[in-house]
Amino acid sequence: MGKEVEAIAQRKEYWADDGDARLKRRQVYYLDVPGAANAAALSVVSFTAEERLGETYVVTVQFTHPLELERADYLGKAATFRIDHGDPIDGAAPRQFAGCITRLSRLQRSRDLFSYEAVVEPLAARLKLTQASRIYQHQTAPQIIEAILRRHDLQGHQFAFRLRRKYPQHAFRFQYQMSDWAYIRLLMEQEGLYSYFVPGKFGEMLVVGDDIDHYLYQPELRVPYRETAGLEAGVEAVLALQSHATTVAASFRVADYHPGSAWERFTGEANVARKETTTYGQSYVFGTHHLDFEGGKWEAQLRHEAAMAGQLVFSGESNVLDLRPARILRMDLALAEAPNGQVITEVIHTGARDAAYRNTFKAIPSDRRFRLSLAEDRWPRIQGTLSARVTSPGQYKYAYLTQQGHYTVRFDLDFDTWPNGGESVPLALAKPFAGARQTGFHFPLVDGTYVDVAFRDGNPNKPYIAHVQHNSQHEDLITNRDRWLSRNVIRTQSNNKLRFEDWEGQEGVKLSTDFARKSQLNLGYLVDDKRQKRGEGFELRTSGWGAIRGGKGLFLSADDQPSAKGPQLGMDAARGLLQQALSQAEALASAAQAAQAVAADYGRQKALLDNTLDTLKQAGLLASAPAGMALASGGDLQLSASQNLIGTSGGHADFSALKRFTVAAGELVSIFAQKLGIKLFAARGPIDIQAQSDDMRLLADRNVTISSANGRVVIEAEKELLLKCGGSFLRLSLTGIEDGTRGDRIIRSASYQQTTKQSLSQAMNTWKHTEFDEAFTVRWPFDDEPASHESYAVLRDDGSRIRGAADAEGKTSLQKSLFAESVDLLCPLKS
Repeated sequence: MGKEVEAIAQRKEYWADDGDARLKRRQVYYLDVPGAANAAALSVVSFTAEERLGETYVVTVQFTHPLELERADYLGKAATFRIDHGDPIDGAAPRQFAGCITRLSRLQRSRDLFSYEAVVEPLAARLKLTQASRIYQHQTAPQIIEAILRRHDLQGHQFAFRLRRKYPQHAFRFQYQMSDWAYIRLLMEQEGLYSYFVPGKFGEMLVVGDDIDHYLYQPELRVPYRETAGLEAGVEAVLALQSHATTVAASFRVADYHPGSAWERFTGEANVARKETTTYGQSYVFGTHHLDFEGGKWEAQLRHEAAMAGQLVFSGESNVLDLRPARILRMDLALAEAPNGQVITEVIHTGARDAAYRNTFKAIPSDRRFRLSLAEDRWPRIQGTLSARVTSPGQYKYAYLTQQGHYTVRFDLDFDTWPNGGESVPLALAKPFAGARQTGFHFPLVDGTYVDVAFRDGNPNKPYIAHVQHNSQHEDLITNRDRWLSRNVIRTQSNNKLRFEDWEGQEGVKLSTDFARKSQLNLGYLVDDKRQKRGEGFELRTSGWGAIRGGKGLFLSADDQPSAKGPQLGMDAARGLLQQALSQAEALASAAQAAQAVAADYGRQKALLDNTLDTLKQAGLLASAPAGMALASGGDLQLSASQNLIGTSGGHADFSALKRFTVAAGELVSIFAQKLGIKLFAARGPIDIQAQSDDMRLLADRNVTISSANGRVVIEAEKELLLKCGGSFLRLSLTGIEDGTRGDRIIRSASYQQTTKQSLSQAMNTWKHTEFDEAFTVRWPFDDEPASHESYAVLRDDGSRIRGAADAEGKTSLQKSLFAESVDLLCPLKS
């Protein structure tokens, strides 16, 4: 152990004395690591540096060091690889790659030194280490690239954009499971951008360009073409040059469908080399995600420019140290295919202690726009779905959606800060059915709903909500609990529900809402909330208002129609009952007419059946029940018809009223009993039968009996009362009493009196008990004052006149009568 320590100490002393001077005299390649104390002893053995447009460079350096290096002193540290000219050429500056060490390997260990290999890449290459899934909204591609660079702490002096095209703002761009650099590379490919690195005032700079203006023209790089020349001769030259041409498409056509502008598929075509005769055919690409015809034209142009950028490629070898991507190279050799020079697209630099600096390069004519090759088959695709949650600005109770019916969601993979309800662009909801003329269905999604987001064409930039699922926070409607496995349910957040029960023997359907204390349509096997049976058939119920309306007619029937076999308006049973009733009405009408009674309007009843009710030819309502029907009301029940009200029965027609039963007819009341007669009884109260403006007739085929069980029988006539029987008569009138007979007249009485003349009214006023009595108050019409102590005369119906004088309050004496009658009260006028 002691000898090994001594040897290491001797090596340190050797290198400290004059090792640096020896190396500086021999090497032209340097690896500087400012943060490492012992970096000065690094000795480059060989290197390879690869640069390409649109890529980060990679410098692989093999070197030796007398000591074993600490990984932490080098890995990830800033480093610069420098290539000096062995013999200065016109004061040319060294070529530098200023980045950081991304990989460090120890290759060999010997007694005198250690061999290492390090990889130096630009700071931007660290973006390859960070895989991310991130959403960008309402930004252009350059803005997205800048945002990514700044998120990795690259400052404004470390990158620059040199752009000609005006870039569209993208509503939504999705970086999915890609490193940040890979996503930048993808954006450059899709947008026609390219990148390269140049030395800057404060270090290396990443430049992003999009046109030939942004190639590196100055200072001019013009070198000879010398196949035998080399660095040994002190001359920078192109040592070999080849050209490679490929047949590409003569033009490109693109198309895409945009749901927001669905009236047309936007297409675009482009041919950027119309004079080129070696191209062939048209290449067609669908799904390029442009939003209008202008965008389609650009997408086609981009693809053809990319194809033409790879159509003619120069490859060569040189020792020109200043070759770098985007550099314009001119030679003393005239190239017909590149009269304005070549733009370098790729350089691979090599060199070693025992080998002079060389490079190989690729280039294209400088008058062509460089585009990264569009490897669309390798672009990211999301074949499945991603989970997300529907969002709203403030946990809306109802759906938060746009005028187009779209929703914003937060992807579960997204942890960036967004305003509530702005976590994504509004996404369309895929539906099992959606059609033209606003057909389809849509169940609104509320805040917090779990959704699976799919991507049209697999394109991460074309998301839509594919479907909705339950989770542990919002459980499924149908589970194995409480025997719900046989139910099929559609239910909204307010418990509006459509349920289908498939349990054998208990099949049923329920359409329900909680409004109006449960408004429901229940069909089949009816159960309560505990699944206990509460009925069969159907039930339509609500605690609010209810209405059943049929504009062409309504048929309510309790007649069975098994298995729904028969027409909707199959009413044979109801028609039979109505025709039977019609026959009965016709028979009774004929009997009534024979008895000279007024018959029922049979014609109207028949017209109602034939013209309206039969198959509901007109807007009528027909209710039919084979076993019975009832209408019950806790209040009033009204039957009303603007024309005829018809009722028929094959048996009895019974009407019962606890209080009054009234019949009023505007023209005529006719009651006809064909067989057993008519009975009118009043258990209490009088029976009044009046013909108030015409005759009254009582006719019987046999006896007529008028009797009073406990009172009087009064027969009164204003003009004459005539009793006739077998030729004998008794006539009573205002002028007297007359009787006559063809036979004997016999008067049997205990006594017989004759007094002075008297009217019935005067006699009634002396009776103690009469049916009607009334006193009147006389007032003067001009001041409404009582006619105190004024004389009056009462003129009664029987023609008698009763005189008297009013009292101090203007009241007359009490007038009595057995019947209600009209009176005239006469008073002298007051002067």
